[in-house]
Amino acid sequence: MKIRKEGLPFIFISGLISLLLFLTRLRIFALAPVMFVVWFFRDPERVVPAGGDTVLSPADGKIIDIAETEDEFVGKCTKVAIFMSVFNVHVNRFPVSGVVVEKRYRPGKFHMAHLGKKTEANERMMLYIKNEDGTYRVDQVAGLIARRISCFPEVGDTVTAGERMGLIRFGSLLECFMPPSMKVVVNKGDTAVAGETVLGRKEI
Repeated sequence: MKIRKEGLPFIFISGLISLLLFLTRLRIFALAPVMFVVWFFRDPERVVPAGGDTVLSPADGKIIDIAETEDEFVGKCTKVAIFMSVFNVHVNRFPVSGVVVEKRYRPGKFHMAHLGKKTEANERMMLYIKNEDGTYRVDQVAGLIARRISCFPEVGDTVTAGERMGLIRFGSLLECFMPPSMKVVVNKGDTAVAGETVLGRKEI
C-alpha cells in the first residue's frame, strides 16, 4: 500500500504514542494510533475513465451540495461540494485537464466542513484550471479538524484529469465549480471516488 510522504511526520508521532501505550496497561490499544495514521495517508491508484469532455470528482466522499452560483473567472457555474470524513482517502485529484491560471490561498474560519453555507467563510485553497471548454475552479476547504492543506501545482503548470492535486489533513471538503457547458450527472447524497467518478459531462 502506497503512503503519502506528507504523512511521515504524523506516522512518527503516532508511533511514539503507540510505544507509550505499549508501556502502560493500555497496551491492547498500542497499535491503534499508528495503524490509523498509516491507513489515513494511504494513496491508492485510480482508474481514470477514458475519453474527455467530463469533469471528474476531485475527492473521495459524499456529495452534500449541488448549487448554481457565479465566480469572477468561471462566470455562471454549478458547484458540487464533496465532504470527506476521516475514513476517506484524502489525496485530491484534478477534475479536468488544462493549465493552472490562478492559485489563491484565502485564510478563514474552521467551521465543521459539512455545515453548508457556514463553510463559505472557511480557510481554503482555490485553484483555477482553464482548457478549451472553459475555466474550472476547485477549492480545498479546511474544516474543524483539517487545518493543513497541500496543493501541489503552481500557476502555469499543465495538469491532467485524475492526476494527484494535493491533500488535506484530516477530514474536510472539496468544492468543484464547472461552467454551463458541463451538465451535472450526480445527485446529492451520492458517493464519489476521486479520479473515477464523473461529476459532469459536456452538453452536446
